[in-house]
Amino acid sequence: MPETVAFSYAANLDPLNGLYATGFLGIAVSLFGGVPATVAGAAGAVAMVMPPITSGTGSLSYLTYAERLQHLFVAVTIAGILELLFGILGLSKLFSMIPRTAHIGFLNGLALMMFISQKTTLEVCKNNTMRFGECEIAGELKWMSMSSPTTWVTVGLILMTMAIMHYFPKTPYIGHLIPPTLVAAVISVGFEFIINRPLLGYDVRTIGDTSPLNGGLPAFGIPKFGDVQDWGVVFSTAASIMAVGLFESLMTLQSVVDLKKEQLSQRATRKECIAQGIGNILCGFFSGMGGCSMIAQSNGNVLNGALYRLSSFVGGMCTFLVVFFASSVIEQVPVACLTGILLVIVIHTFYWPSLKLIFRVKIEDAIAIILVTVLAAAMNLAIAVIVGVVWQCLVNGWQSGCQLTFRTGMEVVPVVNAHADHDLRTHSEEAKIYYLQGQLLFSSVAFFRELFDVLHDPNVVILDMRDCVFVDFSAVAAFREAAERYRDAGKTLVACNLDSQSLTLLNHDFGWDSVAHIQIAMPDSGPLHQLHVPSPNETITPYHAAGL
Repeated sequence: MPETVAFSYAANLDPLNGLYATGFLGIAVSLFGGVPATVAGAAGAVAMVMPPITSGTGSLSYLTYAERLQHLFVAVTIAGILELLFGILGLSKLFSMIPRTAHIGFLNGLALMMFISQKTTLEVCKNNTMRFGECEIAGELKWMSMSSPTTWVTVGLILMTMAIMHYFPKTPYIGHLIPPTLVAAVISVGFEFIINRPLLGYDVRTIGDTSPLNGGLPAFGIPKFGDVQDWGVVFSTAASIMAVGLFESLMTLQSVVDLKKEQLSQRATRKECIAQGIGNILCGFFSGMGGCSMIAQSNGNVLNGALYRLSSFVGGMCTFLVVFFASSVIEQVPVACLTGILLVIVIHTFYWPSLKLIFRVKIEDAIAIILVTVLAAAMNLAIAVIVGVVWQCLVNGWQSGCQLTFRTGMEVVPVVNAHADHDLRTHSEEAKIYYLQGQLLFSSVAFFRELFDVLHDPNVVILDMRDCVFVDFSAVAAFREAAERYRDAGKTLVACNLDSQSLTLLNHDFGWDSVAHIQIAMPDSGPLHQLHVPSPNETITPYHAAGL
């Protein structure tokens, strides 16, 4: 719960919005999720993509806070619908395309975003008559004075919380029974109201000082789709919530099944997408901020002995019970405590080995890690991951294209010429053979075009494709272009030893009627000296792809 409140502030939202999301998502994922014992709620990764809508300095800053909140609920609902569709259509397999470099950049960028979001802990209102939450919405904040004792008490409380988070789990007997976040919250409240305020008088801002929690049942309300004033921002935020949420959720599932020594199935990922969709749609209708499954909490749940769905269900229900009956207690927690908790999460989220890794891996992979990290921190987690995938695809395409090689040879082959009376007259002719090796695709087409010496090649040219494969339409188009060049020069091109994939691509291409002097030698047609090579002067039937 302290983490949920912290993530709510990171998203510029009231803590109740985060607590409602944790309750609904916890129950939905416990009942319908793909892997038992998975914990879901208001997650930091999802919270980090919401400020463009919720922030007073974001894309919708010209709207009131209530109007921005309605835009968020519309975005969360749309994200839930998209997640449902991903699950129903089985599109979760697309996330398997995300390279490891993007995973690392995602974690590093998320850590940096959460770290930057905590700067408000060391800020105060310019107007002392307003609550901090109201000042934040109005953009009326300033840095705390370095000479103020309250500043250093706040910093000390942050450091104390971080120390508790680090050392308490190592305490014998009880360290693995009680969550360190709960211990940190209790000790922070005790310090603030037993020592700091009565004895020192340097009040540290609490959740209640920031914005009061009016605990109670979440009110049902259909998001106001008709009042949306900027669908571009809403759809981009919804897509980001969906992409980032599913990405972290599937990473969570993999982590949980690894701990349980199980195998993650495609069926489990589809169920998880559906559960996330149900949970986020409920959040949109009941004033929740949305979220996803969370790695750290799920791992902790399993390590504490949870194996089935009951633990996750109880977690969601207890969140609602605390909101209903103990919201006044939550209000007493110092915000500095939440910052300390989040900073520990930041430390554990950042992939520290990447600082060495970028100097040891290939330059392309190092660029991918840095690129995703920087874009995630500066722009958006979803955009950063997409850019990382595109970058890796471009690198792989370029490298595959560079692997295309060739060698040439000369061989005497029989040439058959048919007369009108169908008598055959055969003679031998020297042919040039191009032996290709590698993949012919869009990135190797330029090299493929340059390797032919059409002007000086003999009348018969043979392409031996035994060690080469057509990958895409660009390869077929380049092959046809080469055939047309030889046709225009009055020469014959013969391609042999094409595999089934290359023949299939040829079969789906059009335009071969314009190519006269080309023959496709079918598989198992024998060695080169047994091929039927038409004479350049022979009128032959053009190659028809559909006849393969």
